[in-house]
Amino acid sequence: MTWDDFWSNFRDFFTTRWFWIWLIEIVVVLGAFLAFVIGGWPGQINNCIWGDGTRQTLTPLPAHATAAQKAAYNKLISQLQAQVQAGEVNGCYCEAFSVSDVVLNKGGVRQTTNTWFNLYSIGTSLIVALWVFADGKAGSTRFIGSANSVLPHLYIFAVLFLGLGSMWFHGSLKEWGGVGDGLSMYTFVAFLVFYTIRRAICDKSWVFWLGYVLTVVVFTATGEIWSELSPKTSSNVSLVLILLLVGTYAFCELIWISAIKSGGCAWLFSWRWWSGIACIGIATLFWSLSKTGKPLCSPTSFWQPHGLLWHPLAGAAAVFIYFYWRLDANDAYTDASS
Repeated sequence: MTWDDFWSNFRDFFTTRWFWIWLIEIVVVLGAFLAFVIGGWPGQINNCIWGDGTRQTLTPLPAHATAAQKAAYNKLISQLQAQVQAGEVNGCYCEAFSVSDVVLNKGGVRQTTNTWFNLYSIGTSLIVALWVFADGKAGSTRFIGSANSVLPHLYIFAVLFLGLGSMWFHGSLKEWGGVGDGLSMYTFVAFLVFYTIRRAICDKSWVFWLGYVLTVVVFTATGEIWSELSPKTSSNVSLVLILLLVGTYAFCELIWISAIKSGGCAWLFSWRWWSGIACIGIATLFWSLSKTGKPLCSPTSFWQPHGLLWHPLAGAAAVFIYFYWRLDANDAYTDASS
């Protein structure tokens, strides 16, 4: 694609359904988020605050509370706040927040850096949307670039939601916000698995849709149930489940397709694929080292590797994998053959 072609496609993109669908998704997800920022965050405080596994009831005091109840409540809030400021005990990914604001369902954003740097996904999803539009315009028959397939739209949303969904957890630190965060991760990672199956292993669309939807629902529910039963390990839940899906994707991509089915090794020579893997590997390293109590954790600092590196690098991995599918990986099935 020449620069003239690129700028022509860039101008045309903003007059097409690809742009309007992408924009509506942003307005709906980000608009709803901002409504809670303004109006307040109802619901139960996220389990991440009970990093030591000792869960306690933490709700606003009733108006008729006794002096003794108020004193005990204020003492607990003060103790928790001191632990948050010191980067101790909780599993809420290091960045300091107001425990009192979470309990009182106040508006605003609890973790500023970890929340707002998720806006990176507007840029990464736009990159994918622009190239998908250009490929569709050029008549691509690959599912990831076809104007006749819904899968490119779904991937664009998954890349967008990967960031905007995470904002609901870090912005609210509510239990239901954590469910939204998990949902956004599984929406993206499960796509890697089932798109790979769809493009090169099985040409039945129902296999993709049934497997994809069930996986997202089951993994989201499993993550929430696990965090409820074991708050002490709640910060590791999503990583374990994501690694399980990534392992499944690697099996489909590297073993089944390359070694068993086609005998090829396109991924081995793809700098795009390896760049994506490097991004997610580095991101995971910073995710681990910047958790509460870990070496890179500095609760009151703007330097929050979780928000500044883990989130954007995951988005970069999504873009590299898209370009791997678009340019390097050969599809056994196309929209024209199904």
